[in-house]
Amino acid sequence: MARSCTTMAEVREEIDRVDRLIVPLLAERLEYIKQAGRIKQDRNVVRDNWRIEDVVSKCKATASSLDADEKMVEDIYRFIIEWSINHEFDVWDDIHK
Repeated sequence: MARSCTTMAEVREEIDRVDRLIVPLLAERLEYIKQAGRIKQDRNVVRDNWRIEDVVSKCKATASSLDADEKMVEDIYRFIIEWSINHEFDVWDDIHK
């Protein structure tokens, strides 16, 4: 959980610390997206609407368990997923030219 800060310097320090944790996880997630683009044999299965809703549902449940803003988490994840799908299409297209 977040620590209590008393100055903006402390707040910024903590935000920077959290960002240093988030960025490597986003990079790791992107590597799995690249692998999916290589593994999938059919371009038509890159976008999987069932999987999109499954991921969003799990993320919202995690947010709820942390008493976090579910709508914010959903919005961020929908953006990440859409960006990831577009990247996966690029990977797939590069491999299957």
